[in-house]
Amino acid sequence: MNRAVLLTSETVLHALDYGQFTITGGALMDDIALLADALRCPPTASDGRSVLVLSPHQNDFAMTVSIERWSDRPTHDESGWDQISVERLSVGATATVRLGSPTLEDTECTVPAGDYWVEVSGRGFVNYGWPGSTEPGDEWRLRLWPVTARTEEVRTLWQMPGHGCPWNADD
Repeated sequence: MNRAVLLTSETVLHALDYGQFTITGGALMDDIALLADALRCPPTASDGRSVLVLSPHQNDFAMTVSIERWSDRPTHDESGWDQISVERLSVGATATVRLGSPTLEDTECTVPAGDYWVEVSGRGFVNYGWPGSTEPGDEWRLRLWPVTARTEEVRTLWQMPGHGCPWNADD
């Protein structure tokens, strides 16, 4: 029986460009190193302080992101999401998580300081690269829970129908 309890939930609009966004817990990060790591082992990479997420879409200037904080590892629900991964994220004393994307404004969310696992889930993708619109309607969910709780490594990549995944040489 899963004893996880949803503690907080917030939904924000964030602008994504260049096919990536970051989740930062307060400390400075090395975007280039994280991007290289994410390209080697998609769809995300973490240095413990920040997570870089590769998006199938080149852009979405009105991307919906739900941020949920849980008491423990939430129940698995992978079947409702096209792309999923789990990474580690440390949130500093400012109790702020910043969502960022190259050349665009950050979006800030309140999350208590601490060390978390963050499950990054996305869906609603229509294409790799240019999605045909600057607001294609993809959505993302970030579920955070304490690192003291259990977790499993999860890496699910969106497979575009008829094309597979551009980050996976085995496709």
